[in-house]
Amino acid sequence: MFSDMHISIMLATMAIFLAMIVILNSMLYKPLLRFMDERNSSIKNDENKVKENSQQMLGANDEVEKIHQSTREEIHKIKQSAINQAKEEAQIAIQTKKEELERKMASFYVELNAQKEELKQNLLKNLPEFKQLLENNIKKI
Repeated sequence: MFSDMHISIMLATMAIFLAMIVILNSMLYKPLLRFMDERNSSIKNDENKVKENSQQMLGANDEVEKIHQSTREEIHKIKQSAINQAKEEAQIAIQTKKEELERKMASFYVELNAQKEELKQNLLKNLPEFKQLLENNIKKI
């Protein structure tokens, strides 16, 4: 079976096979492996960047939530301040109106007392006439 094979052909075939392995290794497999390594490296870098971006987004979301919370607190403080100021202004207006009404009431009482005294003086002045009229009316009955 191996009698028709020649050593020189076998050596030449082996040399060609080894030469093809060296050529394929240098021209095909090494560039292909280098490309695959670069692609894996690029994918790992992209994954790391995605993780970093996710962490940054979480940090940004936390910061936005803090800002939102502080804004709510500031709005609450402003509302409370406005409500307190409105209450104070209303209290001042009520107090002013109350004092004005008290002054008017005091003035009314003074005027009423003056009218009372004037009416009393008129009645005392006209008392003899009223007595006379009353006596005349009683005599008629």
